[in-house]
Amino acid sequence: MKIYKFYPGDKTSFHFGDRNGKLKEILSSDQLYSAVYNCALLLYGQDEDKNPVVKSLQSLTLSSLFHGIRFLNQNDGKTKELFFLPRPLAPVVSGSKDKDLLNSKREKKIKYFSLGALKLLLESWNSEKKLFKFNIFDLEIMGEKYACTKEEIQPLEIDKSQMPDFKFFASSSEPKVVVSRLNDNSDNFYYQDKTEVNYLNIGNYVVSPFFYFICPEKVDYRLTAVIRLMADEGLSGKRSKGMGALGKVDEEEWPDELISGSGSYYMCLSGVFPTPDEAEKLVYYELAERSGYIYSQYGRPLRKKRLRLIKEGSIFSEKVSGQIIDVSPDSFNEHKVYLNGKALLVPFGRYEHEF
Repeated sequence: MKIYKFYPGDKTSFHFGDRNGKLKEILSSDQLYSAVYNCALLLYGQDEDKNPVVKSLQSLTLSSLFHGIRFLNQNDGKTKELFFLPRPLAPVVSGSKDKDLLNSKREKKIKYFSLGALKLLLESWNSEKKLFKFNIFDLEIMGEKYACTKEEIQPLEIDKSQMPDFKFFASSSEPKVVVSRLNDNSDNFYYQDKTEVNYLNIGNYVVSPFFYFICPEKVDYRLTAVIRLMADEGLSGKRSKGMGALGKVDEEEWPDELISGSGSYYMCLSGVFPTPDEAEKLVYYELAERSGYIYSQYGRPLRKKRLRLIKEGSIFSEKVSGQIIDVSPDSFNEHKVYLNGKALLVPFGRYEHEF
């Protein structure tokens, strides 16, 4: 499977928002897919019948846009990268009888597991009780939200006592005023939220966050060109204000073992819109609402139909596919507007294949 990585510069700003205008930490797969699709039309033409990429996009499945952390040794130029995935929404029980209120609060803040940490967590699944029996504090915690294994950071000469204080993203609100185009008078006062990328200098290392997503299907050079265009165009709200610059683009191949094989349960790495039958397979889940306006060359500011998606990290008892759903406004006939709710799943409680 293909991995696309993006390296935004220090202090780059982003606005990944939900329908209420609040900031999100990750960009969901349906929003990422829409950005890729629009860039395909921009690069290869608006005529979907003649566009060589559109047909392949209609069968494409993507993960959401997740975080990674890069360690650059300034002495020798060597790098180490950790890739993080969302924490499964199932309960995690340590098995310890001693309940520490402070540790309980710290554990709830952990939202992302590295590949190595997620492997250990999934292997601890108890199918009878439907929970993970795992002590999260056996892992190394960075910036309160990110957990990785000791082995993953063992080669790094970093003071581990500083790791909980790492802050890779900073959120802020800036006061703004709407200025009339007619008479230059000040109108509405409002706050604009943004998330800013933070590079850290820790000893000999520059520690920086990056973004990546997973594409399980085989892709050709034309899709790669579309994704590079997306990085140049920016991926965020408020792009007219300079937000969303993704920076350098890189790609690499991963073995399929993360998402291959069969299991007794499945965790989703994408936003999922299940069929009615698939919805009955949900075990643990959270919902995210989708609405907003269509983005079209026809420039008509009409609202899409509102719906809810299953969030990343949700658990299904069987493999599901999800579906692409039509969210076109009733009064909009120029073209269809689709939301990609196809599922990208990680099996666990596996029968045969080992992660």
